[in-house]
Amino acid sequence: MPRQVLKLLNGVYDLVVGAMVLSTLLFSAYSIWDNAQIYRSAAGVQDSIRQYRPVAEDGGQVLGFDELRAINKDVIAWLTLEGTNIDYPVLQGKDNLEYMNKDVFGDTSLAGSIFLDTRCNPAFKDRYSLIYGHNMDEHLMFGDLALYKDKKFFAEHPNGEILTPDGKQEYQVAAVLQISAGTEQIFNPETWKDGFQHLPEFLEQNSLWYRSKLLKLIEAKPWGTQVVALVTCSDGSTNDRTVLILVREHPDWRSSDEHETELPRKLRAYGKDLDEPSQGGGGSRTGSKTSGNGTRPDGTGPKPTGDGQDPVFWYRLIGGIVVFIALFETADRFVRRHREEL
Repeated sequence: MPRQVLKLLNGVYDLVVGAMVLSTLLFSAYSIWDNAQIYRSAAGVQDSIRQYRPVAEDGGQVLGFDELRAINKDVIAWLTLEGTNIDYPVLQGKDNLEYMNKDVFGDTSLAGSIFLDTRCNPAFKDRYSLIYGHNMDEHLMFGDLALYKDKKFFAEHPNGEILTPDGKQEYQVAAVLQISAGTEQIFNPETWKDGFQHLPEFLEQNSLWYRSKLLKLIEAKPWGTQVVALVTCSDGSTNDRTVLILVREHPDWRSSDEHETELPRKLRAYGKDLDEPSQGGGGSRTGSKTSGNGTRPDGTGPKPTGDGQDPVFWYRLIGGIVVFIALFETADRFVRRHREEL
């Protein structure tokens, strides 16, 4: 009788293990397929919307927002970063959750959209603006922000622009940070509403890389500069965020400064006369993270990791689970056979 019960239990055990293996394989296969669908959808949205990209004319007028707003009335701007695949419309919803999982066409999408914090002026007239986007592989959404952690890429790609219905705003990349999601100086736009007196010091202490001339520009004209922070999730910790700081000297605010900057006039030209990146206090604390973790669009550099994982990761995980179960099952059968012989 005990032997019959033991065989029954072994049969149940084999059935349970087999069901677990099959379920794991099916779930893993579905995860790979679902992940691929998310990326395919995100790439398709970007390809579709780019045909509506606004155009800045020589006279400063920007054309094309009427077409964009016919698609979605919440489109407020268009963001482009030199040397990256970041070339997207910027939206602003009724709250900061609306476009976390909704694309520019209004469809549900785990890739979400690039969107401006609801506390910020939609015409980018604030001193400090905060823009969010998901961290994705394959150069989608804000995945390419990780590229700026590499010193060489940071040095060679200083330019960005934001197109609004009011005109083109040209920015320069001042700093890149990897910082906690609760950092008040980044995530509370109200912090800098009265000027940037302490911002250069904060960036120097917490950046991975920064441009000292641009920080001096902010220091010399704390009421005459405009800052945009681009934010995405960061690798290494669920609480970490990668932040790219863009700076421009606001043409309408120059006369309000009491102190004229001592920097050469040509620094104000788009992407001209920028110094070599300096390593900030954040870089010394994060060690190898300052070397970057992003593959450049030309295919060089180490590979990035974002919200999605490379399918190879899942193949290895599945293979590891199957090998583990096979070894466990073999060992179990050996022990059972040995017991029956005894």
